[in-house]
Order: sequence, then C-alpha cells, then structure tokens
Amino acid sequence: MVQGDEQKRLGDVTVGEAKRAAIYAAATALALLLFMRLLGEILVALLLGVVAGAYLLPVQEWLERRLRARAGSALITIALILVPLAVTVGYGWHEMSGYSTAVEERREQIIEGISRSLSEYVAVENTRAALQTAFSEAVVRSGEAIAEVRKRSALLLVSAILFFFTLFYVLTQRIRLAAYIKLRVPGDFLPFYERLGENVGGALRGALFAVMVDQTLKAILILVLNLSFGVPLAVVLALVVFLVGFFPLLGEWTVYVPVGIYLLVFRDEPRAAAAYLLVGVAITACSTLVVRPKLAARAAQHFNYYWMLVGLVAGVYAFGIPGIVLGPAILGFAKAITDTLVGEVKYETSLLKEERTQQAEGAREESGEAAPGATVNTRG
Repeated sequence: MVQGDEQKRLGDVTVGEAKRAAIYAAATALALLLFMRLLGEILVALLLGVVAGAYLLPVQEWLERRLRARAGSALITIALILVPLAVTVGYGWHEMSGYSTAVEERREQIIEGISRSLSEYVAVENTRAALQTAFSEAVVRSGEAIAEVRKRSALLLVSAILFFFTLFYVLTQRIRLAAYIKLRVPGDFLPFYERLGENVGGALRGALFAVMVDQTLKAILILVLNLSFGVPLAVVLALVVFLVGFFPLLGEWTVYVPVGIYLLVFRDEPRAAAAYLLVGVAITACSTLVVRPKLAARAAQHFNYYWMLVGLVAGVYAFGIPGIVLGPAILGFAKAITDTLVGEVKYETSLLKEERTQQAEGAREESGEAAPGATVNTRG
C-alpha cells in the first residue's frame, strides 16, 4: 500500500513542481561548488580545529568548572597550544637563521674541508667545482623556498587564524552546535548520523593521535642520536624532524642524510655516519608502515591496521599534508555509508552462516552420516 501511494505521488508531480525541483537541485549543486571553492585550501584547518576541540574538550571543561567562565577557560586551553608552538617556532627560526649565516660566511672553508676529505677518491679540482656549483644551487633554491613561503604566508596566516577561531568556537559553542545539527537532520537519517559520527570522528581522532605521538617519538629519537654523536643544533634538528616528518616515507631524510654526510666528511667517523643513516631509515620505515597506522587503528577503534595504513599513505599521496586528515576522513565517510546501507551485521541471516551450513551438510554426506532430522529407513 505504501509503495502504491509513493508511485501515485510520483506520477502526480506537475511540470511546475518538476521545474522547481530541477532549480533547487541546480542551486544546491552550485552552493556546494561555491562552498568548496570558498573553503578549498583552508578546509584542513577547519577540520583540525574541530578535531583539536574534541581532544581538548576535557581540559576546557575541567578549567570551566573551576573558573566558571567558558570563554576564559577556552582561551586558557588554546594558550596551552599557542604559547609552546610560538616559542618552538621562534627558537627554531632563530637558530636556523644564525646557522645558515655562519655556513655562508665559512663557505670556502667548508668546500676546502669536503674536497680534502674526498681527495683520495676523486680529483680535487673537480670536487671543488662541483661543490661550488652545489652551493650556488643551494643558495638559489633557498631563495626560491623563502619566496614560496612568503607567497603562501597569507594562506598560512589565514589557516592559523581559522584553526584557532574554530577551536574556540567548538569549545564555547559545542552544545548549541550539536543541537543545531540534530535539529536539521531528519529522524530517518539517525542511523547514518550516528555511524558518520562514529566512523569519521573515530578516524580523525585516531589519525591525529597517531601522527602527534609518532612525530614526538621520532623527534625524541633524533634528539638522542644528535646528543650521542655530538651533532650541532641537536634540538633544532629534532624540531625539524617533528615538522617535516608529516610526509610518510619522506621528510626525515632531509635531516639524517645531511647529518650522516657531516659525520663522514667533517668528523671522519664512517661508523657513526652509517649508524645514523641506518637508524634514520629504520625510523622512517617503521613509523610509516607500522607505528602510525597501528596507533591510529587503536585510537579509532572502527578500523584495523590495514585500512588505517591505506587511509594515511594514500591520503598523503593524493592530497599532500592535508591527506593526513582527509584520507582517514574519506575512509570513515565510506564506511559510514556502507554500514548504513548494509545495516546491522547478523550472523543468523548472513551469507557466512549459509555457506558454513552447506559445507557442514556436504561434509556429513561425504562421511555417510544422516542429516539432522532425517529419518532412517530400517525396513529390509
């Protein structure tokens, strides 16, 4: 009866209603397109703000109960991120700027030292010419990198501002935000809404937790190596590892390869150089292929190791650094749709039970046993 009524209503649609539906569909598609164009490159900053708000919510609630001021407790919670981040970036920038200036001033001494170390393998003059060319190329590339950073400084500034404002909004307006969303979602979509929150939210929390813990562990290991081998700028290089290591299978080599060359050429310690390089390669491989996906899977709880590995690696390959968030989010969205369409998993009505039942019956027939409930003919 319901199906007949739906068919009747569909057949009763007038030309004017069909036109309005087409216009609404086109307007919706245009709005989505313009919305994505508007957010585009800052979408990751918004997602990170939401996820960071979910993580910092217990801290903010604890402060709010004691200060009895939601906005003030939110600002203090944000300061717990902002102040250490500003100090770290400022310190790293200061140290790297001073070191790059010293390298440029001692350019000829560095070239002479490298040439002398490699003189037993290649001709000195050829080595000097190659090193001078390499230094010139490095200066050019450094200038291009600085220009690129300056060109993208507006985007970085806007992303940072929106991240902190989104974090503040989530911490202070979380109740109204949840009520607003639930009020506008029809009750028929409740299963999809719940699965969307579980899968996408779990994937994002797991990915962010795994990346932060993984990067911290790598930075600590590099710091220990730097201090053990007496590498200059030990703390700064560890901070660089923490930042550039967000690229799976890439990033840390920009630290451990130059440090290995430094130990080999300037310190004449081939064993230390080999050990540093091997540990660096092992850290990168284990981080990308084992530690990060396992931590993400454990924190997400809705995905196993394999799927988190796919989401993290494929996400970064497809979207760059934003893929750290977008990859698991897309994975969670796809799983939410699949779980909603398939419904609850029930063994009693599943294909697995039917298959096992047929296998059991086939095994009994082969062994000559009677099927359950079958009557055995005993007449002669």
